[in-house]
Amino acid sequence: MKKQTGFTLIELMISLLLGLIVIGATINVYIAAVNGSSSIIKSARLNHDLDGIMVLMVNDVKRAGYWGGATVEADSRKNPFTAAATNIQIPAATCLLYSYDANSDGVVDANEYYGFRLVNNGIQMRKTGSTTVDCTDGTWEGFIDEGQLTISTLQFSFVPVTGVLPATSRCLNVTTDTVTNAVACAGAAANDNLAEKRLVNIQLTGQLKNEAAVTKTLNASVAVRNSRLCEWDGTVCI
Repeated sequence: MKKQTGFTLIELMISLLLGLIVIGATINVYIAAVNGSSSIIKSARLNHDLDGIMVLMVNDVKRAGYWGGATVEADSRKNPFTAAATNIQIPAATCLLYSYDANSDGVVDANEYYGFRLVNNGIQMRKTGSTTVDCTDGTWEGFIDEGQLTISTLQFSFVPVTGVLPATSRCLNVTTDTVTNAVACAGAAANDNLAEKRLVNIQLTGQLKNEAAVTKTLNASVAVRNSRLCEWDGTVCI
């Protein structure tokens, strides 16, 4: 009769231990893969949301100062959308205000005052207004899902942002043929004709509401298509 042989208890225990080690390593690899995929998905969502916000702001700001009455014979210095109370302005670093002739009727309507501002880690867009010098003026409405997205930075500037955005606004004094690298001409005298080429630098930083580590910063320079033509009266541009 042939003798039966098998594994000893120690051999079985060693086999089980090795099996557990292999299973543990496999589970760890799986968890790492799932976490990696989750991070990629969250990052992609944040990128999509912030890109959408920036595109909306850039495209709308470009239209600032558009006037339906700007025909061939029109005097652009009389553009009602570049007057003191309608001209694109940055009353505060986190707020940009402007207007344009959305219905091309040549008249400034209450619903043709626009703007963006940072409020409580969210971005609001202006729907109505009466001036571009006051960031509390008019009706504002949030347009991002603040339950999912937190905006930590929203900054606007007419001049370069050191180390990030080198572009700047420029002002041409047509009368003296001099250029100032700022939104307003320096040293202008009464009755000088000025042409302001406005450029807005925008910085935007956001992160997912429950994932502060998933963050992104976007920078953009927006050239306003409609230059402001005006006459210096010794104090302001009219």
